[in-house]
Amino acid sequence: MKPLVTEEVYRVRYYELKNDWKASISSIMDYFNDVVTLQTVQIGHGVDVMSRGEYAWLLLRWEIRVDRYPDYMESVVVRTVPHSMDRYYAYRRFEIHDTSGACIVEADSQWILIDQKKRRPVRIGEEFYRRYGVDTDFHQPLSFTKIPEPEAADREVSLRVRQSDLDTNGHSNNVSYVKWIIETVPKEIENRHLRRLAIRYIHESRRDDEVVITGTFRKCSNFVEGMHRISNGERLLTLARTEWI
Repeated sequence: MKPLVTEEVYRVRYYELKNDWKASISSIMDYFNDVVTLQTVQIGHGVDVMSRGEYAWLLLRWEIRVDRYPDYMESVVVRTVPHSMDRYYAYRRFEIHDTSGACIVEADSQWILIDQKKRRPVRIGEEFYRRYGVDTDFHQPLSFTKIPEPEAADREVSLRVRQSDLDTNGHSNNVSYVKWIIETVPKEIENRHLRRLAIRYIHESRRDDEVVITGTFRKCSNFVEGMHRISNGERLLTLARTEWI
C-alpha cells in the first residue's frame, strides 16, 4: 500500500518573519499544521466532520530539524506523509523543499486519536489505514529524543493563556507552546540559528490557565542547548529541548 502524500506551496509572508527576514520556527510549524489538515480534508474528513467534535488527532511530539530557514517572499513546497499507525498512535513525517528541490527542513511527529466527548484515546480503525495508505501490518514507530525534566531554571516567564493561543479543539495550539518557550531565550541566544527542536506535549492547557515557562541553557562544543519546561501549578504540560548554533 502506498502512503498518501500531500504537498502545498507556501510563500513566506512578512508577518511570518523573524528579525532576520527569515521565516520563524512558529511559521514553519504553522505550515506543517496546515498541510496535515489539508490531508485530513483530502481523505474525506473535512471541516463538516471535524467541527462535529466526534474525534480529533492530538499532537504528542515534534522532532524538527532545520538546515535553512526560508527567506521573505521565497516559495517552498511543504510535504507530509504518514509513516505508521499502532493502536491509538500515528506517526508522520514532514519536509520543506526549496525551488531547487533541496530539503531545508525535516520533522517527525507522533499523534493520538481521541474521542473528544469522552476525552479518551480511540483505537485507529482499518478505515484510517486505508484512507491514509498505511499498511495494517506495519507498526514501527518513529524515534524521538528523550527529554529529561530540567533540575533548575536560568529564566522563567509566567503568563495567562489567551483566546488567541487556542486552536479549533479549544485547547492551546501546539505552536503556542513553542512561542512561549522562545520568550525564555536570552537575547544573546535568540539571534542564533535554532537548528533543532524536540518537544513533548504531556497535558493540555486552556484559556485563562496560568502557565509557567522555564528555560535552562548551557554551552556545548558547537551549539547552545536549551532545556525547557511548561507547567500549570503542579501539572507538567510540556518538556522541550532546543539546539542553537
